[in-house]
Amino acid sequence: MGSILTGGHFFAHGVVAIGILTMCSPGFAQSRTGKSGEPIGQSSYLANCAVCHGAGGQGDGPYAGYLNRKPAALTTIRERNHGIFPLEYLYKVIDGREMIAAHGTRDMPIWGEVFRTESVQDFWPWGSEQVVRGKILELVYYIQTIQEK
Repeated sequence: MGSILTGGHFFAHGVVAIGILTMCSPGFAQSRTGKSGEPIGQSSYLANCAVCHGAGGQGDGPYAGYLNRKPAALTTIRERNHGIFPLEYLYKVIDGREMIAAHGTRDMPIWGEVFRTESVQDFWPWGSEQVVRGKILELVYYIQTIQEK
């Protein structure tokens, strides 16, 4: 078992848990914006997710018609989970590096690996995994903000 001081497994999950709890708390989720005044994660969502899931998260992006399986509507995740927004599950789905058996076959790109490759180019050897976690947490946060009321 790793420790916080050595950056082991425990530390990695602790950082994700703290980040998710902080970023997805109700007050944070309703008021945070990035430098440009847009909601945190919106530009990453538009650059990486909207092509399939649509700009508004309805599953109607320009590539949706070319896929074998229609992309999920991201605005109803909380509703489909009986009022609970499944933070950890969504993080793992976006990351994709840890297979979720219940999720079935992997139709969506493995964004954790894509972000890792990008971050290694920009930040190697310092902090590429932290950059990946940050990008995924931004997407999770943004998807939480577009949930239907």
